Amino acid sequence: MKPTTSRWLFIGVIGLVIWRLIPLSTEQDLATANRAWRVGHFEEATRIWQPLADQGQPRALALMGWSHEVGQGSEQDLAQAVSLYRQSAQAGDAFGQYRLAELYLRGVGVPRDLRTAFHWMELAAHNGDVPAMLKLGVLHLMGANGRVNVAEAKQWLYQASQKGNKLALRVLQELALAEEGRSDFDFNGQSLLEAGQASTPS
Repeated sequence: MKPTTSRWLFIGVIGLVIWRLIPLSTEQDLATANRAWRVGHFEEATRIWQPLADQGQPRALALMGWSHEVGQGSEQDLAQAVSLYRQSAQAGDAFGQYRLAELYLRGVGVPRDLRTAFHWMELAAHNGDVPAMLKLGVLHLMGANGRVNVAEAKQWLYQASQKGNKLALRVLQELALAEEGRSDFDFNGQSLLEAGQASTPS
């Protein structure tokens, strides 16, 4: 190997190492903040999230939105929560998309709008958010996008159940029984949507 080739190879390896270390730092910061949040150290979590959110980091934007929505670690401010969720959602973050959809489902901080909720919930589900998969299945059962689609509902409920969501599995089982005329399960979409609400950020 010529000296010039080995020099470029060395520079390439160093560049790759540096490139990989930068995202790890952000991921590690987010993991540290999430651990702090889970044990009730809300201010510590928001001290980590806020500078990342100021830099436009999508997950940090969503997590600061959560902090403002629930009023822990920062002042409760639903308008700020909606704004942060929207920025995060538009940047493609699944948690931001899920939380924005939740607000539209409940009409909190925004007018209740099932079609807009469906749009954001669908994006979140496609991006791997498990509670969004459950709720998208329920929204398909409700016909929130203009028509009831049992096949799509089953697909999303199945995906959520495969990722450990017990309510999705129960709804699937009850759907199967209902098709045989043997279920007295209440398929009231609103109660299913409320039962599947996430209580902590991921």
